[in-house]
Amino acid sequence: MNLIYKKADMNNIDDLVDLKIKQNIFNYNKEGLVIENESIVRQNIKKILLQELNKTIYFFIAVDKNNNKVVACNGVIIHQMVPSDEFLNGKKAYITSVYTEEDYRCNGIQNTLMQMVLNFLEEIECRKIELDADNPHAIKLYEKFGFKKDYEKYVLIKQ
Repeated sequence: MNLIYKKADMNNIDDLVDLKIKQNIFNYNKEGLVIENESIVRQNIKKILLQELNKTIYFFIAVDKNNNKVVACNGVIIHQMVPSDEFLNGKKAYITSVYTEEDYRCNGIQNTLMQMVLNFLEEIECRKIELDADNPHAIKLYEKFGFKKDYEKYVLIKQ
C-alpha cells in the first residue's frame, strides 16, 4: 500500500467531512438508522473544521498516493481544563473520528495514525487522553497503546 501519513490542513477539510459522514453512516447502519439531515450535518462539520482545525481540533490522515484520496483519519480535540494533580498543565485530549475506508482496513493504518496522535500529544505535553469505544477491533488497538477502561471511557494517562 502506497500511503502518505500527515497532519491534516485546510486543504483536507472536504475529505475530512466526507470521511466523517461515511463514519456516521457506518455507525448508523449498525443500529438500523439513517442520517436524516446529511446536508446539515455535512455543513456543520465543515463549519467547525474551518474554525477549529489545528487550533483545538487536529486530524492525522492517511492519503493513498495512487489516487490522492484520504482513506483514513484519526482526530483529537484538545481541551484546556483547570489543572489538577492528574494533569498539571490542564491539557486534556479526546480522541475522536477514528475511521478507515473499508477497502483499506486491517493494514495497520490506524496503528500509524494513533502513534502520530500520541506523539503529537507528547510534543504539546498533553498527558490525559480519553476516548470512547465499543468496537472490539478498535478496543484492541487502544489497549495495545495502553488505554484502559475507566468507567465509561477508555483513558490513557501518560507519566
